[in-house]
Amino acid sequence: MHLMNRHRRRLEELFDSGRKSAGDPEVLEAAGRTGEKINHLEAHGIPAVLEKFWEDIKILYAMLSDSVKGRYKLPLRTLGAIAFTLLYFVNPFDVIPDIIPFIGYIDDAFVLSLCIKFIGTDLEEYRIWKEGKGMIEQTGN
Repeated sequence: MHLMNRHRRRLEELFDSGRKSAGDPEVLEAAGRTGEKINHLEAHGIPAVLEKFWEDIKILYAMLSDSVKGRYKLPLRTLGAIAFTLLYFVNPFDVIPDIIPFIGYIDDAFVLSLCIKFIGTDLEEYRIWKEGKGMIEQTGN
C-alpha cells in the first residue's frame, strides 16, 4: 500500500513545520510518551507496516532519551525532527488514524522515513557513539 501524492505532500509539509517548531515541551512529551507506546506495541504486536522501521523507532527514542538526560548532544534541528516524528508516531489520530486496520500506520512509516533521511549523518554518529559506549561498558572502562 502506498500513500497518495496529496498525502505525501501534506506529510512532508507537516514534518517540515513540525521539526522547526518543536521545542522543549514537545521534546519532553515525546520522550515520555514514546516509551509507553513502544512497550505497548511490543506486548501486543508490532503492526506489519512498522516492522522494518521498528529498530529505527527504538534508536530515535534512545537518541531523544540520551539527549534529554544530557548523555548525548544533538543539534537542535535533529532534536526537533526526532521529537516531531515520535509525537506523530504516538498520536493515534494523525493523517491516517492508527486504528484503521492494515493502513493506519502507513503515514507513520512515511514520516519515520522522512526523519531518517533528514537526520542521516547524526543518526550514524549516534549509532557509532552508542556502539562505542557499549564496548566501554562491557570492558568496565
